[in-house]
Amino acid sequence: MKTNRRKFIQGIAGASAGLILPASCTTNSKKESASSEAPAIHIKNKPIKASHDVIVVGAGLSGLHAAMLLEESGYDVQVIEGRQRLGGRVYTLLDVPGKPEAAGEYIGANYARMISTVNKLGLEMYNPEGGGNNRPWLYNIKGNYIDAKNWESHKLNPLEGEDRTLLPHRFLSTISHRDNPLSGKPLDAWLEPEFHKYDIPHDQYLRSKGVNEETIRLMNVVIHSGGMHRTSAINELRRYHVMHFSSGKISFPDGTNWKMVKGGNSLLPEAMAGSLKNEPHLGKTVVGFKEENGIVQVSCADGSEYRGKHIICSIPISVLRNVTFEPHISGVTKEAIDQMDYGLSVQAHFLVKEPFWEKDGMEANMWTDGPLERFAVRTKRNKTDPDAAIAYINGPESNKFRLMTDDQVFNYVEMKLAEMRPSTKGALERLIIQSCERDVHGAGDWVYWQPGQVKKFANHMRNNHGNIHFCGEHTSIMERGMEGAFESGERAALDIILNA
Repeated sequence: MKTNRRKFIQGIAGASAGLILPASCTTNSKKESASSEAPAIHIKNKPIKASHDVIVVGAGLSGLHAAMLLEESGYDVQVIEGRQRLGGRVYTLLDVPGKPEAAGEYIGANYARMISTVNKLGLEMYNPEGGGNNRPWLYNIKGNYIDAKNWESHKLNPLEGEDRTLLPHRFLSTISHRDNPLSGKPLDAWLEPEFHKYDIPHDQYLRSKGVNEETIRLMNVVIHSGGMHRTSAINELRRYHVMHFSSGKISFPDGTNWKMVKGGNSLLPEAMAGSLKNEPHLGKTVVGFKEENGIVQVSCADGSEYRGKHIICSIPISVLRNVTFEPHISGVTKEAIDQMDYGLSVQAHFLVKEPFWEKDGMEANMWTDGPLERFAVRTKRNKTDPDAAIAYINGPESNKFRLMTDDQVFNYVEMKLAEMRPSTKGALERLIIQSCERDVHGAGDWVYWQPGQVKKFANHMRNNHGNIHFCGEHTSIMERGMEGAFESGERAALDIILNA
């Protein structure tokens, strides 16, 4: 029997912070009108009867969280997923030494929904050490190797005064957040019209703040988008506003700020799926939706079909370009689907056969302004793990890899590494290429807002299309990353529960 609205709200409010109510919780959601009919992929005139209350498309964090909440409220839910695995962008590379996370790496102390789910499902978390930006870097800028200790006085340092102590890998986060107009504001302030004046190219915003061209160039090396000129300043201002919002205010009981799931973060979506009454169906790539008489029919590439009274769709927004809708999606939502994009990254993973850093006497990890951007020896989860390394390219340089096969990526990375650092030649063994963008279901790592898109699209991302409710990190308001996915799944579930 379905839970009543008041009881559900009381229960969920106790489990998560910053409850986000959908607009349709107070008024009936607006249905977009059909302007034309999509190509026919469904059997015509076939009687349609719902086989489930809700079909959830996508077994990432947002979809699975929505499914759990709906089941708790008494709904019959079926999750379907295009990949042959669970988790979406949360993906532990179990075949790589150290079991690194391909994405969705760190769980922040402010990730209330995610932490609540981890605890509810009986998983353990641990404190990661030495990873990310905390690892020591050797810088290679304009072909010059520079140790961190020599950076402040180096001639290639473009900063002045006390800023000269700021290391290159900190440029983007520190300078972008400096005098952030969102500081001190609520986390949803980025949607307000008063901040639309910052919906301009990020490099233009930085120049208005007096940042010089060489500093902007170095900041551009690892911006997780199509480059400074293609990224809205609000995208970066919001990113660091969220990051710093709880800084110094919220921590885990042991005083730490970040954790990971013991055994790999993929254990979380697997446990979430395992808690559901209906086992998720994998290998179900959705190619079309058709709504008729209050029932939505979902068609998959393998010819299978599902029918539900409601659909929760967590497909990345740019992947929706490959999906047909009847009635046809139009207006601002269609424009967003056609125009929005995701930040790219490519990871080339290697086994380290011999410690090349001992040969040349330099730091193992490199941050560069060249074609490989970053190359690092991974932090071991266990002391017995062999050394593994990763070339991680997530800035504008990542675009070229769209045109390469996995073997070509390895060839290119090995060639560039040998040019920059001869000691790596013969010291590495190929393991795996990982990229969310190379997965047809993934689009990229996360959505980024291009100049003008916040003003145009941001307040429309959560609009329903009839009985199809959209979720995913790209629809979140308050949070980003994994907690943003949880937030969006919660909102989509509430949209159904409170308006049923």
